[in-house]
Amino acid sequence: MPSFNHQHSHQSGSASGLDLYNKPSFKVYSKAQPEFHLTIRGGKVILAPSNPSDEFQNWYKDEKYSTRVKDSEGCPAFALVNKATGQAMKHSIGEAHPVQLIPYNPDVLDESILWTESKDMGDGFRAVRMVNNTHLNVDAFHGDKKSGGVHDGTSIVLWKWKKGDNQQWKIIPNSVL
Repeated sequence: MPSFNHQHSHQSGSASGLDLYNKPSFKVYSKAQPEFHLTIRGGKVILAPSNPSDEFQNWYKDEKYSTRVKDSEGCPAFALVNKATGQAMKHSIGEAHPVQLIPYNPDVLDESILWTESKDMGDGFRAVRMVNNTHLNVDAFHGDKKSGGVHDGTSIVLWKWKKGDNQQWKIIPNSVL
C-alpha cells in the first residue's frame, strides 16, 4: 500500500511507495542555459546552477504509460519524478503559471502529470508539452536573452510556443553526462 507519510523528509524518493533509488537518473536543462538544471527548491520547480551533489537535480523519466497515452501528434507520454522527493511535475493551472508538484503514485494514471517531447528542434533539444495540450510548453520564465536570461531560481511555467531557447529542453540520463 503506497504511503505518503514521509514525502517531504524522506530522501530516497520512495514517498509514494515507488523505489526511485535504483531507477535511472536524468538531468533536465534548457537550451537557454545548459549549465542550469531543473531542480526543486522551497517546494517549487526552478532552474539552478548544475551541482552533481544536489539530489534535487535528479529526475526519473517514467514512461510506464507511454504505449497507452500519446499526445495529439502521437508522441508518447511520460512523467517527470524528482528522485529526492518522489514528487511528479504537474501541469500548471494555465499559461504563465508555475508548474506544480504532487506526490507520485505510479499505479494511478493521472494525465495532469504526463508530458510529451516534440520532435528534435536541433542539437537534441525538444519542446516539453502537456500531453493533453501541445500548445502549452515547459518554459524557463523570462529565460530568453531579451528578458534577462536564465538565473539561479528561474521559475518553470507553461507558455505558448514561441520557439525560444528557454522552451527547448534536454532530458539526459546521468550516465551520458
